Amino acid sequence: MASNHKEDLSKRAVVFYDGSCGFCQASVQVVLKYNQSQDLYFAALQSDVLPALVPQAQLPQPLPDSMLLYENGKLYTESEAALRIARHLNFPLSILYYFRFIPLSFRNFVYRFVAKHRYKIAGRTESCMLPSPAQRARFVG
Repeated sequence: MASNHKEDLSKRAVVFYDGSCGFCQASVQVVLKYNQSQDLYFAALQSDVLPALVPQAQLPQPLPDSMLLYENGKLYTESEAALRIARHLNFPLSILYYFRFIPLSFRNFVYRFVAKHRYKIAGRTESCMLPSPAQRARFVG
């Protein structure tokens, strides 16, 4: 990734998702539909964008295999990522952001449960979804 492209991306909120997860891809479709301000961008976890954009010191080990959000120079994981993504969505989904008042340990317990069973919920795909021509500019990597 060229350095000027990295600088452009670092100023944007980027959602990283598991490109082989049907549940994650469905979530991306919901975000695309309800993020009318179009201020969220997307990249598959399997792409080269994550290690190129996020400083190594911020990358959790092992790397989670569900959704992450990189925003304002910080990487968010698990329920914090999901709720911060919700903050970018239009009403009524933006209300989900207020679940942040639920203790983090409980939120992450629920998040991990869903993440662990996401392939059972929505299946696994062989490839990443293909965005429409109008959506393509919001996918990086």
